[in-house]
Amino acid sequence: LKVIRPEYADAPNFRGRFRREAASARRVSGFFTPPVLDADADAPQPWLATAYVPAPSLHDVVSGFGVLSEAGLRALGTGLAEALLGIHEAGIVHRDLKPGNVLIAEDGPRVIDFGISSAVDATQVTRTGAVMGTPGFMAPEQIVSSREAGAAADIFSLGCVLVFAATGRGPFGSGGATEILYRAIHHPPQLEGVPAALSPLIAACLDKDPACRPPAASVLTALGAADPAALLTDGLREDLARREAHAAVLACAPPVPVVSLTPPVDPFARAPGGPSRRRFLWIAAAGTTVAAGAGAAVLAGWPSKPAAAPAGDGTGSTGRPQPKVPAGPKPRWSVPLKKLTNGQLHLLGAVLVHWEQRRAIAYDTETGKERWTGSLRLPSGVSGDPKWLGVRGPALFASAWSGERGYLVGVDAAGKQKFTHAVTEQGADAQFADFVESILSVAGSVAIVGTSGDQGYGVLAVHLGSGKVLWSRRVKGSDFQAHARGSLCFLQDNGILRGLGLRSGAERWKVADVIKPGAYPHLSTDETTLLVTSTKVQAFRAADGEKLWTAVNETTTISPARVHGHRAYLHDGPGTVFALDMRSGQQAWHTASPIQLTTTGGAQDQGPLVSSSVVAIPTWATGDTPGFIVLRPADGKTLWAHQPSGDDAKGKSSWLLQMSGSTLFAASETTLYAFRSDTP
Repeated sequence: LKVIRPEYADAPNFRGRFRREAASARRVSGFFTPPVLDADADAPQPWLATAYVPAPSLHDVVSGFGVLSEAGLRALGTGLAEALLGIHEAGIVHRDLKPGNVLIAEDGPRVIDFGISSAVDATQVTRTGAVMGTPGFMAPEQIVSSREAGAAADIFSLGCVLVFAATGRGPFGSGGATEILYRAIHHPPQLEGVPAALSPLIAACLDKDPACRPPAASVLTALGAADPAALLTDGLREDLARREAHAAVLACAPPVPVVSLTPPVDPFARAPGGPSRRRFLWIAAAGTTVAAGAGAAVLAGWPSKPAAAPAGDGTGSTGRPQPKVPAGPKPRWSVPLKKLTNGQLHLLGAVLVHWEQRRAIAYDTETGKERWTGSLRLPSGVSGDPKWLGVRGPALFASAWSGERGYLVGVDAAGKQKFTHAVTEQGADAQFADFVESILSVAGSVAIVGTSGDQGYGVLAVHLGSGKVLWSRRVKGSDFQAHARGSLCFLQDNGILRGLGLRSGAERWKVADVIKPGAYPHLSTDETTLLVTSTKVQAFRAADGEKLWTAVNETTTISPARVHGHRAYLHDGPGTVFALDMRSGQQAWHTASPIQLTTTGGAQDQGPLVSSSVVAIPTWATGDTPGFIVLRPADGKTLWAHQPSGDDAKGKSSWLLQMSGSTLFAASETTLYAFRSDTP
């Protein structure tokens, strides 16, 4: 039973969308989709009921019983394709096909949660500018805009689900949502471990161009006849038998009395006075309800809002009392920002560089006046536009590619192009040169660069003066990190942490199993101690890799640690800010933020902004109006917060922070501000 929270139901045009979606869902026919039994769009809280399937999700099957064989994959793919065929013929796009929305029953798979996806998605997109779906299973066009997601987006998700079933991971790696979404748009899928016979079909489903993907009917034909029994193992059969027995008990139980319940924090809650014309089994065995089509909400190009929050008043607030935080000072100046997609902000000398992949603009730190727009002179033969990589050390970096060479380009604070270095070359076997994908770190005159190509991913050390590649090495996947400081480069690859000579690349030490699969850590150091931050903070001696201490050990991702002096500053998802002693890992202080903090865990998340006078962190404020909070680094005391309201809050859904001296620079999507940072 899916029941809509009041704030969604009260959105303009929602009930009409819900009614149309529910009517379409009831027309879906086919063995591999549970039927929609009834729905009411006019109830105080609209609801929709589907038949109960006593079976585990594909996610639970792979986690508990292992990946599927080729025969099992064919059975899964056949069932999913047939389900999508019925869904699409009814005029519905699922939009959130993922392992959690596929149940593995004894007689084949079932696709669930297709009933109200468009209505909910349209409401969310209208309200927040969000793109609805689940990172790792969303098509590129869906990431850009849910309104553009058609039936071909479900085929892309089908390909992602099959890769997961074959390998236990998605085709675009793990980590923060921003990183996964970026790879889905720009990187080829990783199909290692997929049976060779199925690889071409799955690759076609994962084509970036929706017009090149096969329709569901073609997928069904390509897979051929399949036996649902190939999905079953002894352990799964036992699990299914237990669920069947439990369902039989539920079906014989007396009706549950109707009671009023306080709305839970989930987007969908059990309605007081739900359907009374017939008795339904709850779709979740424990009695909780789940959202159809409501996967992780991901702001297009911006970090996603934390999904969980304390119970609130049903109006979208975080549930905390209205925080009494001193208001921030008036800005020294503010200027309009030119609109960028997935923009980032960083200081470069006397300018603030605001950049995205295709554009970079510099603003004067004293006045906010626009100083220059990035423009590059590129070698002949370069294919396409250059890609801005961001500011590291003394330069704004960009990359370009000609097929035969991959180039690293540098621009100084005045906007002048300082160098163009060819750092990758075409191989002897006529393969294309690797792409220069990222600038990972800069230490002195050496840049650590991330690359990708036909042979996979790699890391290069480049001398910025001469352009010479000092060393290179391949890494096992896309979820690697590198951080350089002093004479060392620290590399995390597939859970293995290495200390390398910065200029030689020689391995000084290695530590295995530093992180669990699926974690996306961040590296930071004061040159003596190296910190690895994911769901906990682990400290290693930089010189030899000896484990020193572990702190803030939690179950969810925490922010990257920002090192300043002898302390590291970070915060967790619930909103506690920590200051840790770099030598011992002991807490110098911890403070529960009075406002919900922003944690993304992605590669672009740099953690708290820290200076000698302030710790500044972006927030999700009460009423879903983001801003930022400023703390005192000595003891964690809250100094002030910037929380725009009314007209001033329009178009400002996320914030980027930078610091120069006593000036705190803050950028929303629309405006750049300069504040006196240490104002009490």
